[in-house]
Amino acid sequence: MENISKERGIIKIKPIFIGIYHYNINYGSVCSPDKKGTPPVKEISYEDLEEKAKKMIDYFESKLEGNFVRIEEPYIISKHVDLRFLAKHLTYDVDAFLIGKIGNVPLIIKRLEMFGLPLLYKPDNVFLKALSVKKYLRESKFLYIGEIPSFSAPRGPWDFFRIQEKFGIAFKHIDSGEFFKVFDSFDDEVVERELKIWKNDFGTVLEPSERDLMDMTRIYLTLKYFLDREDANAVTINCGRFTEIRPIVPCMAFNRLIDEGYVCGCEGDITALLSSLILHAVSRGATTMGNFGYRPGMFEAREDEVTIEHDIIPLSMSVNKYTIRDYHGRKFGVTGYAPIKSNQPVTMFNIDPSLEEATVIEGYTKESFDGIHCRIIVRIDVKGDVKKIPEILVGSQHMSMTYGHWLEELKEVGKILGIKIRVL
Repeated sequence: MENISKERGIIKIKPIFIGIYHYNINYGSVCSPDKKGTPPVKEISYEDLEEKAKKMIDYFESKLEGNFVRIEEPYIISKHVDLRFLAKHLTYDVDAFLIGKIGNVPLIIKRLEMFGLPLLYKPDNVFLKALSVKKYLRESKFLYIGEIPSFSAPRGPWDFFRIQEKFGIAFKHIDSGEFFKVFDSFDDEVVERELKIWKNDFGTVLEPSERDLMDMTRIYLTLKYFLDREDANAVTINCGRFTEIRPIVPCMAFNRLIDEGYVCGCEGDITALLSSLILHAVSRGATTMGNFGYRPGMFEAREDEVTIEHDIIPLSMSVNKYTIRDYHGRKFGVTGYAPIKSNQPVTMFNIDPSLEEATVIEGYTKESFDGIHCRIIVRIDVKGDVKKIPEILVGSQHMSMTYGHWLEELKEVGKILGIKIRVL
């Protein structure tokens, strides 16, 4: 999976080793009197402090999980003046201090706390992952394409500036006219060349015509243009309005973009897009989303299971090439069905429009099938009592999903971002 987000959410840690004793090193304090006949303690050389700092870093790195942490050059505090000059050795994108010290130095630690960065004394992969999510969001930008509000996700939130203040995520609104202007600008030769490459992912093509496939490819090229132009890594489209203007849908383009490392959300649903962004930042893998069924008959759910049904299935989450279909059996548009990987741990996540609380549910995939009205329906066994889901459910009718169990990391994300995490 070509993941552009490798350059986003990278945690930078500045190691600091403190080699100053708080008490007199020759005689100790009244709490730890020097024993009779004990020779004075020798001061530790700068070279010894460097060696201790290196051992601290080596141990820390040996316990790290994932590849999202970068350790900078250590800073040695061997005398008090070094503390005053620490700021000159920091950059704006340092996310935390890794602290090593000799003895008890509460006054120095207090001064380090004033930088407003977390102080790490030992590896904590759950906390580091959550810190990475925070930075990933701060370095992210989403595109909203089409009319506001979305008729199928009307609760928003539509104050994009509030989202930016809460999470640091930048945004850009692109109207339908600008989208179709770029859409129409690609000549057939360019589109045909791109489609030829894309067809390697296709197994069987059923309803769509070659013209439908060309339009599908134009949507992909158009979205890629805007994402590259805006340095954005996420997009949602008010696609319900699109089908009223032209017989096209972005489903297949979303599938491909997700496997290129972007985050895509359907129907202009901002909460689903934010949920997918957070899930992707946690898992660094593909995410999908869709209508969430949690009681028998609701979105094809059966007793003691939940479902997610929609038209998005990244190929990396499936076990086969695409069967290329039309949109909801309506003789226009292009969607793709590919069976989900079964017996996979999954985490489902949905944030409320208030941005203050979110639902987390873990489970395992069972099976999937082509629902026609929604191109893929995924059945999922839940960890916990399905009947209690209404007690914790927030947000829109959609739910985002990624592979892996990430509850503990999302709880830590909730602490850092000020989101109340509701769980079974």
